[in-house]
Amino acid sequence: MKYLLSVLLFVSHITANAQQLPLSTVSDMARKLGQLEVLTPAGQEELLRFAGGQPLRLYQGLDKTQLPRQAIFVAEADFLDIIPGQTRIPMATLDSLAAIQQYPWSGHDNQFAEARFLAARFPSRHDLFGFLLHSADYCRSNYDSSDSLTVRLHGWFGPAMAPYMADSPLDLAVNDQTDTPAAQQERTAIYAPYLRWVNLFRQAGFLPETDSAINIYYQNGKNIYGSVSHTNALGELERYITYLDKYPYLKQQQLLCLDSLQQTGLISEATKQQIIARYRPYTLLSSTDILSDCKSAVPLCTATDIQPYDLVPVSHYGEIPVTSIRSFFEQATDKISKQLFPLTATDIRILKAAPNADGLYPYQEQLALSRSAKILSATLRLNGHLYKETIDEKEFESWIRPENLQFLNHYLEDQHDQRRFFFIQPNRFTRYEPLQPDTVFLALLNEAQAKLLQSPYLFDRIEGCYNGSPGDYDYAVYPYQYFDTRTRLNRQQIDSFVALCRQHQLFPQQDTALLQASIREQNPAGYQDALSFSPAWFSSVADLQSLSHRTQEALQRLHARRFVFSADRQPEQVNALRVINEALGKQGSAFRLYQLEGDGESYTDQRYILLKPAAAAALKAFAPGIFAGADSGR
Repeated sequence: MKYLLSVLLFVSHITANAQQLPLSTVSDMARKLGQLEVLTPAGQEELLRFAGGQPLRLYQGLDKTQLPRQAIFVAEADFLDIIPGQTRIPMATLDSLAAIQQYPWSGHDNQFAEARFLAARFPSRHDLFGFLLHSADYCRSNYDSSDSLTVRLHGWFGPAMAPYMADSPLDLAVNDQTDTPAAQQERTAIYAPYLRWVNLFRQAGFLPETDSAINIYYQNGKNIYGSVSHTNALGELERYITYLDKYPYLKQQQLLCLDSLQQTGLISEATKQQIIARYRPYTLLSSTDILSDCKSAVPLCTATDIQPYDLVPVSHYGEIPVTSIRSFFEQATDKISKQLFPLTATDIRILKAAPNADGLYPYQEQLALSRSAKILSATLRLNGHLYKETIDEKEFESWIRPENLQFLNHYLEDQHDQRRFFFIQPNRFTRYEPLQPDTVFLALLNEAQAKLLQSPYLFDRIEGCYNGSPGDYDYAVYPYQYFDTRTRLNRQQIDSFVALCRQHQLFPQQDTALLQASIREQNPAGYQDALSFSPAWFSSVADLQSLSHRTQEALQRLHARRFVFSADRQPEQVNALRVINEALGKQGSAFRLYQLEGDGESYTDQRYILLKPAAAAALKAFAPGIFAGADSGR
């Protein structure tokens, strides 16, 4: 009971802090700012007028229509141009902007709701600090101006604001790979003068006396890098003060999300109360707070489940031991089996790409064109079915990614289970939560639960364990696609298609189960995507010269009769596909060239395949529309 009372008192205190400030409190804050030499008497008076909704003396005798404007961002979407010193945005303006359905205001409902929450509590610390900061920013931006507005604004600020007015960025060169504790300590000392703003405004009442989150954050030199400046420090302080004033609303939204999660069955009432008891002053619930007691979420501890198997490559790829990759798959499936459902991974094999004749791996040749550097793959069996995973090892990144665990969701699809696995990383609502929280979660969710967790008040993004665009991890699908299995071929469709293609010798003579698993891993949206595994497939621009060259290369891969053709003697405007097929026929080739239905992603290259007419007829009968144009069969 005593603990519950303290929680209630804390909630009451923080809610009170977010309410409209009495003018007596504003007056006391203005007086302290004067004592701290942040504001002059003129600045203190103007702050009180602003808080009381009174006209500012700043504009007396000036034509407002002729005054220069200043940009103020609204609801994180776009900005309004307003007169300096007029930073309050009325509720009617917020409502009118929120009603606009076009870019840039559309899609910012949460931000507008938060802005309304703050606007209803004017004046708050957020309002007062923003008023001062934007006014000072205008002064600094127009330091060499002698117009009346700038001169009057300069008269608001005392000597303590001099570092901000004369600000210049300080660049700190930091290399993660060569950084040392001594260098971090040096940067901590360098940054100390910038913390003066936190200490000043805490003394003036803009921060709770016991709040030292920013100070603690910058005691760690790892957090100090890049360009630092007084401008950035005060902007960061403004965001944190805004967060503190929004906190009651943010917490309320979190609690509503928890209620909804309970209604979907992800957590019980008892678990929800345990989660709520974890709230601490001025902090929101983290992924560990919410998911550590959730029976549908499997924790992967960084220290014990990831780091022992992890290696971040610096200048060379392919350094992750294959035994480590095998161990991680065993560890992850074992945890799932113990907590969620029986699951045994057997016959785990790690396949490592061999270098080419020139000693280079394929990824080294393509590195200038693509971020991807896939050189490892893993196969494993679950309940007798073979699954394949590509390990995409990128520079300065861990190989453990949501995409490396998509075999779990393919397994669920095969079991006709409507749930899916999501990879939830530690979330941070401000930058001041502890660095590198030690747990990520594999959460088994239904569609409703996934949509609820995908909330700015819980997790900004939860990542489905899927590789979305074939072979490309940079385009991982988003949650609204995770449950739309209609957009991908399922196991039965792929297996049937492979059997047909085997019958017509479209795929090389390799292990059928591995071929099926390899195609499945790419999540093909259509059968024409699956044909990319055939040596007869290629992509090309549609001009005759390029198409004839790529056709000759494909014939060589098929060990077919050489194709002799010159594009130089052909007219410029010609149906290249028809010309090539006529030449193939005249030379007695058994193959004809077919254009595949496009995927809508390329504006230049088209996809083609060399087929014998019987094979083409079989494909057209199996999948009407697989070919483009006259051969589509539609």
